[in-house]
Amino acid sequence: MAWKLRILTIGAVGAAFLQFACRHDDRDRQNCPPPDAGRPVIKTQEELASERAAQIDAGEVAPTTSPAPLLAEAKPAPTRRAPAPLIRPAPGAIEAEVLLVNDDVITVAEVLYPLRERIAELRAVQTPEGFVDSLNSLLRTRTQQAVGALLIHKKALAGLEEHQKKIVEEGVERRYRETIDHEFGGSAARFERRLADGGLTAQQYRTLLERDLVAHEYVREQLMPMVSISRNEILNYYRLNRARYATEESRELAMIEAPFDAFLPPDASWDRALETVRAQARLKAARHIRSAAEALAGRPFEDVAREYSRGVHATHGGVWGEITRPLQPPYDGLSKLIFDFEEGQVSEPIETQQGWYVVRCNKITPARNPAFTDVQDEIREILTEEKFQRLAMDYMNKLASQATMSSLEVFLNAAARRAIHDEARSRPEN
Repeated sequence: MAWKLRILTIGAVGAAFLQFACRHDDRDRQNCPPPDAGRPVIKTQEELASERAAQIDAGEVAPTTSPAPLLAEAKPAPTRRAPAPLIRPAPGAIEAEVLLVNDDVITVAEVLYPLRERIAELRAVQTPEGFVDSLNSLLRTRTQQAVGALLIHKKALAGLEEHQKKIVEEGVERRYRETIDHEFGGSAARFERRLADGGLTAQQYRTLLERDLVAHEYVREQLMPMVSISRNEILNYYRLNRARYATEESRELAMIEAPFDAFLPPDASWDRALETVRAQARLKAARHIRSAAEALAGRPFEDVAREYSRGVHATHGGVWGEITRPLQPPYDGLSKLIFDFEEGQVSEPIETQQGWYVVRCNKITPARNPAFTDVQDEIREILTEEKFQRLAMDYMNKLASQATMSSLEVFLNAAARRAIHDEARSRPEN
């Protein structure tokens, strides 16, 4: 199978299972026949229920197990509702930090580790009540992905020969080393300490990488042939999102700054400085900007800005970025100038109430209002990605509905409590 051979060529595979880009051609597959016996068969809920009933009657599955709720979608939220509370365990009860999936195990640490940055972001931008609600939803989704990856990985790995499994191991090890090199400066010890802080060993992390890697390629190989996007779908998306592709003209602002207060004695403030001290600072700023203007005659603007500018953007060559309209005061008058400049034009030194400045229009990016033909390929990729993810999620749900699992809600509560505790511990004290 092609997916077995692509393992070595995969780039950075994310920790989250379904966050990847998909490309597909424009062949009409609306009448695509169902996959063969080696591919997933999408069954109805009635068929699944009938099969499960037969398994219970035959004694193959215990009737007390309840796998179906694990990956069931959350019920539609009403317009206004209270945040989902954490279920408090009964006195003396121990919350399970493992989720049993058939004969395999998923731990709370395995679910939380890929989410640590996202959890911190949620805490920073939401109220305590909103944070709990969003955390519950995030944990349920990630657990769904982890269960799906585990089941698909086991299914896919069963069909590999020994030399193909070796290829998978080499791909996992390559991704492991890339993580150490890119995120931890090549220090395996630093990476392993981070894993230990998250409750994982290096081997557990490798196992997670392997599950996501194999599941990603297997599902793509199985389901992508079933994805087709019609021209009408692309056209409708373009019409509904045309404003998304239109952009205003923008101009890149760059400045060499010599604010008066940058030339005060150490620890002095402009508001409290004597007038004689202020006058000396004004004179120093004027001389400084004049030297910068002279340097511009023979040197690139960016180099002069790095040497002479006393603003926060000096290390970036004085570049403030692209703007579509003047900035807010006190930079409104200065930034307005570049909308009358040619690309690359530089001003003479300009004095304001705050200091001396030299302004440059680095580049001009014209307004963009692309035609349908210019963006149809991009839209096709977006729609293909969306449709593929829906198919993949349905496939994982159906695999999970046939598995025997321990209580999801108990596991999610343990994960939520651990996440809240770890996030609070990581925040600096006031």
